Amino acid sequence: MKKFFTIILYFFLFTTNVYAEEVVNRDEIEAEVFSTLSTDAVNHFIDDINKDLTVTVPSLDIATIKKIAEKGLDLDFTGIGNDIMRKIFHEIVTNAEIMGKLLFLAVLCTLLRNLQNSFENSSIAMLAYSVCFVFLSVIALTAFYHALQIAAKTIDSMVTFMEAILPLMITLLAGVGALTSASLFSPLMVIVVGMISNLVKTVVFPLLMISAGLECTNYIADKYKLSNLTSLLKQSSMVCLGFMMVVFIGIITIQGVTGGVADGLTLRTAKFATASFIPVVGKVFADTVELAMGAALLIKNSIGIFGVIVIIMICLLPMIKMFSLVLIIKVTGALIQPMGDERMAKCLMSIGNHLLLAAGALLTVVLMFFLAITMIVGIGSMAVMLR
Repeated sequence: MKKFFTIILYFFLFTTNVYAEEVVNRDEIEAEVFSTLSTDAVNHFIDDINKDLTVTVPSLDIATIKKIAEKGLDLDFTGIGNDIMRKIFHEIVTNAEIMGKLLFLAVLCTLLRNLQNSFENSSIAMLAYSVCFVFLSVIALTAFYHALQIAAKTIDSMVTFMEAILPLMITLLAGVGALTSASLFSPLMVIVVGMISNLVKTVVFPLLMISAGLECTNYIADKYKLSNLTSLLKQSSMVCLGFMMVVFIGIITIQGVTGGVADGLTLRTAKFATASFIPVVGKVFADTVELAMGAALLIKNSIGIFGVIVIIMICLLPMIKMFSLVLIIKVTGALIQPMGDERMAKCLMSIGNHLLLAAGALLTVVLMFFLAITMIVGIGSMAVMLR
């Protein structure tokens, strides 16, 4: 017993001072986490956007991440608004040439119909009228085809951007501790996004193009009507688009909610076990890991906001071009109707409606990408909340 008290007294008399190491700065952890990410592909898109819209979207770096986290993405919305109005005016002026050609052909067709009785054979006037109608339809369909090409190119750009930003967000999702969600979303999101985008380009857009061509043919021919066939093709394209959107939302919702709950419970159990069963350093280790996860969550959410802004910027100029073309064609159709040529006016209005459907399909793809980014952001936040 005496020996035991001697040992205890020895420990009390000859102890040395122990100093705790200074806690690692949160900013240093955020910078260290961000340095592991490759952002070259994302910043390439930023440079292209700044050239096209003459705006200044900042590059994706740690300073931008901190700025977004503290006060949001500080953009010059007044300058962007002025630039958008300037682009709209430029597109309207550019497409005014199409309006001039269409109005000229419409006036010519009207004169031919009015002078039909002056010809010895009325079939000559009808032939001339049909030729003018065909030229008008070709001009309008060419503009429509050009708009579809713009939409397809925009979808390709957004898919490439998503392929660049999704690995960053999924990596950070795993860094937050949502390993189940990250393992599910890593192959699933890329496959679904690529598949639906290709279906829109290879199924929806061609159906709209064929439907628009048959619509023009329907108005040219008096004897043979194709209105039911064109309506079927148009409805098929919309049903296909709606079905793809429902499938996409269903997949990401089920996988996201299931993975988020599983990750939250797993993290909570792991944190409790680490803090309880590892002596002395368990609580410190758990707090340090939680700090690193918080930094990854902050960076992931900031990159998500940044990605949404970039997606909007990518599709902004193509949408301006498409809606400007819709405005030109519909205004031309409205101006032609008082001239007495009802078929030609309906033909142009129909092509304008097909253009609106194509723009709606593009906006649907944009919405799909927006939901994909926000779902990944929400899953990480859900896992941390459940933790």
